Amino acid sequence: MGAAVPTLVSMVVEGFDDVTAAEVLRTLSQDPKCADQIMTALVDELAAPTAGSVTRIRLIQALVGLSGTTVHEVLRQLAHDDRAVALVPSALVGAVQRQSAEDQAVRDF
Repeated sequence: MGAAVPTLVSMVVEGFDDVTAAEVLRTLSQDPKCADQIMTALVDELAAPTAGSVTRIRLIQALVGLSGTTVHEVLRQLAHDDRAVALVPSALVGAVQRQSAEDQAVRDF
């Protein structure tokens, strides 16, 4: 499973069927073994000096599909990025927090 992560992240970066790739990453992230690998790969790509605004926005959209406190931290940091990029995580932080609260409520039920 984890072997597919680099290819899927590359698809997001390149914009080639990136929505489908992000959905598969979200599904794979349910496995704790893959979750860290996926998070690291997405964050590394976000930090790459060659990642332009459009690429960074696609990576943010893929990141939002994941769960965990690291997602919140990364989104908060990106809210201070260049304006084109910063608008996306700023808008999504609240939505991600609400989804996390709902997920926790379901697990506690």
